[in-house]
Amino acid sequence: MTQRASVRFATAVFLAVAGAVVAVLIGRPDAAVLVSPWAVLLALGLSGTRRPAATGAVTAGRDRVLAGEELTVTATISGARGWVETTCQPEGTTAVADVAQPDRPTELRHTVTTSDWGSHDLGRVDLTIHEPYGLIDWVGSLHTPAMVRVHPGPISANELLTPRLVRRLTGSHLSPAIGRGIEYADIRPFGSGDSLRDINWRASARSDELWVSERHPDRATDVVLLLDTFTESGHDVRRVLGLAVEAAVTLAESHLAVNDRVGVIEVGGIIRWVGLGTGRHQLQRLTDALLETRLYENAADRPLTAIPPRALPPRSFVVALSPLLDERFVATVMTLRGAGHDVSVIEHPPIPPEALLERSESEVSAVALRIWEAERQMLRDRMAQQGVVVGRWADGEHLDQVLASITARRRGQRSGARQ
Repeated sequence: MTQRASVRFATAVFLAVAGAVVAVLIGRPDAAVLVSPWAVLLALGLSGTRRPAATGAVTAGRDRVLAGEELTVTATISGARGWVETTCQPEGTTAVADVAQPDRPTELRHTVTTSDWGSHDLGRVDLTIHEPYGLIDWVGSLHTPAMVRVHPGPISANELLTPRLVRRLTGSHLSPAIGRGIEYADIRPFGSGDSLRDINWRASARSDELWVSERHPDRATDVVLLLDTFTESGHDVRRVLGLAVEAAVTLAESHLAVNDRVGVIEVGGIIRWVGLGTGRHQLQRLTDALLETRLYENAADRPLTAIPPRALPPRSFVVALSPLLDERFVATVMTLRGAGHDVSVIEHPPIPPEALLERSESEVSAVALRIWEAERQMLRDRMAQQGVVVGRWADGEHLDQVLASITARRRGQRSGARQ
């Protein structure tokens, strides 16, 4: 620990010296008695000063919290005496113990409000030990790794994106194939091997032969969440990435709840992925991976071949979350569509165009912003022509509205393809 003189030490030295000088100048030695308490304080304080053999540890009350919740961080200090003060990093909260004894540990509790999602190490505190007479301070720090995962605020999503391609496993997505299910498809004449439960008695009553109902089965699918982590300068990238992470966690939870296999791929300065899986354990794996997401500068460039086949199996349902600002990510999405994957995009623009127009101070700026938005609309149209539906997540809009918009456009594409 580093030794540092306190404000009280400077005050005591100044008054003691000033009193002695004044007494000499006026020729009254008894005047020095007025500042003698400060001299005594200096003598007692400096004589009892010794380097503290302080040790300690920092613990967090929980390892997982939601953004905005309060968390207790406890610093346990041993071997310190006097007045102990700790400041928790990076939150800046301060805790003080008025009387600390070297023969027993002292606990100082900090109440921290977790505001930013992600993984945070709250096990670092700044430590200040004030000597009993308050003349000398000992300054240092304690660091005991205390990782806390801060989850983004929950977003309820009732809508569920329906894929075009499904697996041969029971789930909640309507399959275009014919089989056992609930959704009505068509009727056909009764044949060998048909079950009596499938007979359509109303259609059979209007004919001289038996007819059976055909139905669409409910199947599961493979969902891969493609996360854009490229940094585009000049935008609130933390807000943009925060929206993507919140939406990804919500989509993962929704699809895992209906027996879909879900994985995540982070495309940015590096390629990170979590393989497909199901169940609550998979949700925890995906959430932990998303909370470790970081932003990367545009200088990094990774080819599409860096995505391993086990992270992106054939004919997967890919849901991309991106502001569509980086051309390489757009090219990746288009390549995935060309490889036979079913791809949709949730676009979360960095700043809504309406807000940009309100901020523009000149007509030239307004025209430039309109041109920029027109170019983005051309990009959406070009992606739609290739079968990639883009849903724009406007500022303040609920995620369900975006999912419903994407679902409606995907149905429109299927209807147009049939015609």
